[in-house]
Amino acid sequence: MDGWSVTEYVDVRQQARKHGLHLTSELVLLPRGFERSGIELAHEADAATVRKLLKVAGLDVQQLQYPDRRLPSVVQRSADWIGPTLFVGSMLLSQSPQVTQIALGVISSYVSDTLKGKNFGGSVTLDVVIEETKSKTYRRIHYEGPPSGLKDLPQVLRELQNESR
Repeated sequence: MDGWSVTEYVDVRQQARKHGLHLTSELVLLPRGFERSGIELAHEADAATVRKLLKVAGLDVQQLQYPDRRLPSVVQRSADWIGPTLFVGSMLLSQSPQVTQIALGVISSYVSDTLKGKNFGGSVTLDVVIEETKSKTYRRIHYEGPPSGLKDLPQVLRELQNESR
């Protein structure tokens, strides 16, 4: 599918510990720069809004923050929409795959609604990191393209899950 790529990703749980962060959910919004050490972390501009929308949809989602202070938000001055990186833990993927479908639907609807009526000439970027059940490895699904392409993400995730079984 056009606009999609899949790559290996760092061990999210271990990397969170390195940054001094605590995962409390299986559905987490990761900050920009999370996969690298020694870098200032920051959330994408719409991360808080996406978190609120996911909570309204009844999902237990965590926006990763330090225990004693909030991470800053990055304000991008471009025609592109850059979404927060969504981490989906193996337990959630295996026991409640519908939660992932709901989360992706909420994000896709938000992007469509936000950009509707605007002369949007940019692209949408969204990363989803999944923890694979058996191997405990992590893969990042990266999308960059028109907003309409986000509708394919659930299918991409299903194919990856079938592949790892």
